[in-house]
Amino acid sequence: MKRLNIFLILAVAGALMAEAAACNAAGIPEATDASEATSPAEVTGESDGTAEGGSGEQEKIVIESNKIERAKFEFPYTSRVLTAVNVHADSESDSEVLGILEENAEVTVERNIEGWEQFSFDGKTGYVLKKYLIPDQYVAMNNQFLESPVDISWIDPSKPMIALTFDDGPKAEVTNRILDSIQNNGGHVTFFMQGSRVVGENNDCVKRMVELGCELGNHTYTHNYLDSIALDDIRTVIRECDYMVEETVKAAPTVFRPPGGNRTAEINAKVGELGLPMIIWSVDTLDYSTKDPDNTIKVVLEQAKDGDIVLMHDTYAETATAAEYLIPALQEKGFQLVTVSEMAKAKGYDMVPGSEVYNMRG
Repeated sequence: MKRLNIFLILAVAGALMAEAAACNAAGIPEATDASEATSPAEVTGESDGTAEGGSGEQEKIVIESNKIERAKFEFPYTSRVLTAVNVHADSESDSEVLGILEENAEVTVERNIEGWEQFSFDGKTGYVLKKYLIPDQYVAMNNQFLESPVDISWIDPSKPMIALTFDDGPKAEVTNRILDSIQNNGGHVTFFMQGSRVVGENNDCVKRMVELGCELGNHTYTHNYLDSIALDDIRTVIRECDYMVEETVKAAPTVFRPPGGNRTAEINAKVGELGLPMIIWSVDTLDYSTKDPDNTIKVVLEQAKDGDIVLMHDTYAETATAAEYLIPALQEKGFQLVTVSEMAKAKGYDMVPGSEVYNMRG
């Protein structure tokens, strides 16, 4: 991607920060499946591994040079609840439950203790795991317009390459099978994740993605179809996904795909304001419909060409079965398996914010 003019970057980042202060995050109940809403989130011993004491400081976003970096800012600050969650009497998962915070509730955070946020609740001191409260000023560290570094030293630009992409996960029992195949055969793929799924055992999947060099993609918070929500809410559902992923692996998604591919010119423009292109696809395996691994394999092997972006879903066991065959088979056919961003850089393809990217054939 060609570097955006620094003044444009600063202007976009400044606008995002100003908007964040007034943003009402439309929290959506946490779900372990696309159609399965859960009861209020219970923080059963889960911790993000941070150890931040009550120093009166917390991370915020400032602009330094042409990048957004983390810096300290003083408490109190306003956060909003991503999903209905239990409030505990202490920063321990087995402590007394004082009540429930409903999604989108506003709280004033007073301090942070080892990954738990402290605030006043019905006249008492309450605690919620940090990842369930999104600060109004949150902006992802490595949004696409910041041109996150991409290592293509292992790629030969003169040889054919293909980007396998997986939507709607992570789902541990499926995603891990795909990651196992990547680990055993090499190459990288891109996962477009729902932020609401980045919980529990799925967290380890996201960490493995990073360890194996795969790309983290944003697929909104709970598969929010962008043409069914207000334009002003688009930033919110993207930001919520970024936050859940970044709280897990300390790195935010670098690419974005609209759920269902649903888009309009107005939607594209709104996403473009965040510095993000619209990653679509050129090969649709229809795996979500057929749930037939043989058909998925047939479609990819017959249709895929150099520069293609292939759509699959890591929520179906049948897709994992297909991927386990396709990953080595495509490499045997001479394809390099690369991420969306790796292919863009290797091919010199300019992913313009707000534009639709189907393939990178030149």
